[in-house]
Amino acid sequence: MENDRIDDQATLSVQEPSDLERIAVRIRELLQDDMAAEAVTRFFRLRPPDQADVMAQMPRELQAELLSWLTPGVLGEIIEELEPEEAVELSQDLEPQKLSQVLDEAAPEVAADVLRGLPEEVAARALNEMREAGDVTPLLLYEDDDAGGRMSPEFITLAEGMTVAEALAYVQRLAQDLDPSDVAHIFVLDQDDVLKGEVGLGQLVLARAYQRISLIMDTHVISVPAETDQEQCARLMERYDLRNLAVVDEDGKLVGVLRLEDMINVFEGEATEDMYRMIGVGGEERALGPFLHAVRGRLPWLCLNLGTAILAGLVITLFQSTLVQAVALAAFLPVIAGQGGIAGTQTLTLIVRSLALGEISPANARRLLVKEVGLGLVHGLALGVLIGVIALVWKGSGYLA
Repeated sequence: MENDRIDDQATLSVQEPSDLERIAVRIRELLQDDMAAEAVTRFFRLRPPDQADVMAQMPRELQAELLSWLTPGVLGEIIEELEPEEAVELSQDLEPQKLSQVLDEAAPEVAADVLRGLPEEVAARALNEMREAGDVTPLLLYEDDDAGGRMSPEFITLAEGMTVAEALAYVQRLAQDLDPSDVAHIFVLDQDDVLKGEVGLGQLVLARAYQRISLIMDTHVISVPAETDQEQCARLMERYDLRNLAVVDEDGKLVGVLRLEDMINVFEGEATEDMYRMIGVGGEERALGPFLHAVRGRLPWLCLNLGTAILAGLVITLFQSTLVQAVALAAFLPVIAGQGGIAGTQTLTLIVRSLALGEISPANARRLLVKEVGLGLVHGLALGVLIGVIALVWKGSGYLA
């Protein structure tokens, strides 16, 4: 089917997830009914993010059939929109030669993520056949959740010895291969490729043609080592409102750039992981993920929760004689348990989120503990008085209150 290509038609924008689900179901039905040409026509009318979602909803055998109709360029765009695990799974259905062509079309950092997840021999063969292997190979030296694994090796730089006129001419020559956001702020290097500063496009336009870049650049540029965790990079970009973050090696040489649009998934992933931690679910679990993976992720936390529940039950048995004398107390046990659970959830949510944002350190941990114990006592006293008044009005017993 490689020679039967369907040209892109009017692009369809999907407004609601339910619309995309209906489209995915229809394409799946067409493929099952041997109407592949119509299925592919509908598929090509979608934008790349929607194509990626449709592809992810396909059974493995239908994915393979749909893949046979797609060019490496289209597949490269789709892989960039998929989750890393989904991109790896999709790549395993491609022939090594086509896989190398697809990875050439994808961004180098995406290609590196895919190669890390593939079997070693498959990844090595694909890398050897890639035209852009020189851009991808350095990224494989870093972990995928570090700045080095996330950075893009494709960026534009200026030499500090250039004049403004030379810099503008240089940027214009490269304009065809650049995104406008790539030239909003341009990094400046010395003759040894060491990062020295950055200059905005507006500064270049307004400066005198004969001025040297070294005289107009901002030398207080923010950069991170390649081994910096991606979450820390995301916080830096958010705090200082950066669209591009320079990544340097141990010698201060610029080796890559982190772009804001590429870090959005990091923000989303880290927030999701923090939320999952609050309820004892593994950060990698997905609603439609593997069954056994969900069991392994949840069961240990459920066992831990079972232990704490048994401990709470043992505490209640210490007051057995009191419960026998005032059986009405049993009606208030769910109230006490519920309030305790809510108070714990409040504290857990605050602490986990503060840890994620780097607001808690060993230096302030003791002060935080004292504060939370104090809050527990104050809230317990206030709620105890309130439920006591309710018990007095409800049961008419001062002893029970």
